[in-house]
Amino acid sequence: MLHIGIDDTDSVKGGCTTWLATEIIRELPEFDLIGHPRLVRLNPNVPWKTRGNGAVALVFGKGIGRKKQIGSIENNSIFTFEKGKEKKYDKEQIMARILTLMNKHSMPDSEPGIVISDSFLPEGLYWQGVSSIVTKEMLLESTEGTLSTGLRGSRGIFGAACSLAWSGNFSKINGISHTWELIGYRNQNNWGKKRNIELSTVQRVSDIDTVFSCTDLDGKIAMVPHSPCPVLWGFRGTNDTNLIENFEKLGPETPSRWLLYKTNQATDDHLRHKEINDINDGDSVNLEVSVTTKVDIIKGGHRFFEVKDRSNHTVKCAAFEPTKNFRQIVDKLEIGDSLIICGSVNNRTINLEKLRILTLVPRFSKPANPICDCGQRTHSSGKDSYYRCKSCSNKYDRPKMVEVSSGLELKWYEPPASSRRHLSTPLSLMNY
Repeated sequence: MLHIGIDDTDSVKGGCTTWLATEIIRELPEFDLIGHPRLVRLNPNVPWKTRGNGAVALVFGKGIGRKKQIGSIENNSIFTFEKGKEKKYDKEQIMARILTLMNKHSMPDSEPGIVISDSFLPEGLYWQGVSSIVTKEMLLESTEGTLSTGLRGSRGIFGAACSLAWSGNFSKINGISHTWELIGYRNQNNWGKKRNIELSTVQRVSDIDTVFSCTDLDGKIAMVPHSPCPVLWGFRGTNDTNLIENFEKLGPETPSRWLLYKTNQATDDHLRHKEINDINDGDSVNLEVSVTTKVDIIKGGHRFFEVKDRSNHTVKCAAFEPTKNFRQIVDKLEIGDSLIICGSVNNRTINLEKLRILTLVPRFSKPANPICDCGQRTHSSGKDSYYRCKSCSNKYDRPKMVEVSSGLELKWYEPPASSRRHLSTPLSLMNY
């Protein structure tokens, strides 16, 4: 089979690797798509990532048996076959055709890469790429026998290769091996303009069973990007049929092309169970810890606090302003609370993606100052001292502290959908 992986064609200024994938499909009409296009998110914590750090993999051949529509490009249907057989091709000739498209459609400040292979690459390369850093030695070993090239540094070859190593059949964390995203693309005349997608239409599809991450709890639309890229919206779910049957409810702006991707989004594939002493910058981790300091709020609304593991090693955690109401949960934590935290490590600080409260220490509050027998409110005479009435000088013992509610439950908490990692499993899909 003809396996094609591409990555790093976009930048913060625009562009889109998945849109280029639709151009590749249109460029190769002599081939059939075998299986679904794969949108593969990689380590969200690498410093050189572009936006969502997603690569795309496509498999082409001669389709066998039934076909299924999974997209459309300017009213021309795109079909996929579950099974296929080999179809002769010239790698060099295919590479030249794709490189022409990449030259035309990649952003000038990107470092795109292409990998062409006759088969899937070793799955271990994907797991390395989604949770850590792929070295050049790892890349060369895993891509032996493939053809690869790129532009302006070609860093995208790493991600392109990792996308060819993801089968979507295994999960290491929560039992979710894959999800789906149906991406709608704008007419090219609209690129860079404000998207016209009404909240009412997004709410309509967000109520569909198996659909996730369409809106935040406050009603903010999460499935529509704000960058000048070609994407109109990204419709996500755990059932591909539900997405295909319902995307036309979104509007009033409609896509000029659309394509359904099999993805590793919402799988938590990037997370690793580690001890604090073993974590490094660039890791994404799942840790069981207890809180060791009060929460510190700094300018900008960012929250910081420290935790320790069972070996008493400590690390700082952060909940940054974009996590919005999630920070209010962090504010209620107390020293001694036991948690599971998930997040990415940067400068020895864990940027929280979600947390689970396992146990809570009791909370106590000072009651109101006692009322004197004369009816006046008493006043404290100093720390740990008695209370005294200024009117009649009567003295009273300090009242005992009163236990109060934490305002928290023993469960998972997460930021709103619009500020979550693509790879992070939303609570609606959590099964652990």
